[in-house]
Amino acid sequence: MSGRGEVEHGGLDQDPERRPGNGRGWLKFAVAVAAVLALGVVTVLVWPAARTVFRQSFTEEPETYTELYFVGTPAFRNGSVAAEVALVRHGPGPAEYTVIAALETSSAARLAGVPRQVTLQPGQFTTLDFHLPVPPGQTVDAIAVNVAGGIENLRFRLPGNASGGRP
Repeated sequence: MSGRGEVEHGGLDQDPERRPGNGRGWLKFAVAVAAVLALGVVTVLVWPAARTVFRQSFTEEPETYTELYFVGTPAFRNGSVAAEVALVRHGPGPAEYTVIAALETSSAARLAGVPRQVTLQPGQFTTLDFHLPVPPGQTVDAIAVNVAGGIENLRFRLPGNASGGRP
């Protein structure tokens, strides 16, 4: 050794904190991975679009399907039952739909249905308004909506008396 501050053994510093390969590289890597994962979790929890994409990445959905749902709550109005439903087309190419709404009695008998026809393009959304008159002397319990020839069905029990109601 010739003087103070010189490095011995081929230029390697003997301080274990500064020696290459001291095992601290994995800790920096683990902290970076944890930060990225935490950011991803927060993004999925806070941002609805990210949550949807995350859910879809784990859920196998058919290539072609149709959404049918009530936009609001069906209700009695001026001697009829009013309901608004939405229809959304998912899949390639346009499709024609017949949506049928009908009132049901307390014995689940369906009264005459009202059909509506609509053609939708892929991703297109539309709403349909139904106003179904309640026949005199009938007590209706529910409104049923379905897509003819499809598996999409809705049924909503109307509020009212014990058997469902009358306007």
